[in-house]
Amino acid sequence: MNQEQYERALLEIKAGKEDIRPSDVIVFSEPLRSTLTRAVRIGRISLTDLARELELERERAREIVELLINRNLLRVSSFSNDKETFYETRLSAMTRPLGRPPSDIFKKLDD
Repeated sequence: MNQEQYERALLEIKAGKEDIRPSDVIVFSEPLRSTLTRAVRIGRISLTDLARELELERERAREIVELLINRNLLRVSSFSNDKETFYETRLSAMTRPLGRPPSDIFKKLDD
């Protein structure tokens, strides 16, 4: 990942305020999109794997991870240890609170 791609990835992650759902990762640019898609499918990713797949230094990869944790896509796994940090994808970020249904919904159902 070159400097331009890295900065774009940071901007894309910082752009929203709501939780990032697993289905939202498709809006990110490459290579972040494919890396996060893989992590969501597997359910986890290590910092080393993330850095390797994004071709980033660990510190830059950690910056991306911190943003993803803040947006509730990832959380630190209990399998983390002194040698490696593992992250799990958060399935709770899959849903957002539903809005209030229209007041005439039952009338429409009766029709």
